[in-house]
Amino acid sequence: MHTGMNEWSARLAALPQFAPPAAGWQAVLAARRRRDGAFAARLPLALAAAVLAVAVGLGWWLQSAQRELALASGIPAALPVSAAVRAENERLEWLLASLPEPRAMRGSTAFTLAEIEDRLAFVDDRLSRVMLEPNAPERAEQLWRERVGLMNSLVQVRYTDAAITY
Repeated sequence: MHTGMNEWSARLAALPQFAPPAAGWQAVLAARRRRDGAFAARLPLALAAAVLAVAVGLGWWLQSAQRELALASGIPAALPVSAAVRAENERLEWLLASLPEPRAMRGSTAFTLAEIEDRLAFVDDRLSRVMLEPNAPERAEQLWRERVGLMNSLVQVRYTDAAITY
């Protein structure tokens, strides 16, 4: 290894001496300033493009997650539906959940309950798909009102059955 160093030292010593150009260092500094200036000029544009790409990606991800959640729950939450209709739906859901489970019921009552529950399932299915329709807000409001009417009927039938049974 020592001989390798001596060999390199001898080669370097054999190189001819040269004088650097008079403005050489200033030219290097000027070139660096030009490069840094061009980079600094493009930096805000690059940062804006990166922020825009992240915002678009995040927006797309949130929208797809919201759509999946709406489809999973059966009822889209993003449609503009009046607060009164939603509140009434929640109240009826609570009333239905608080009624006792039926032990035995007449056949006509069971048939009526099955019919209402089937129509309710159909409305919920339509609500899960209404986001894709061009007149979604108007159609959603109509479907929510229909759902509240069906929930009201379901609560009344179940309440009457519970009152008769107990």
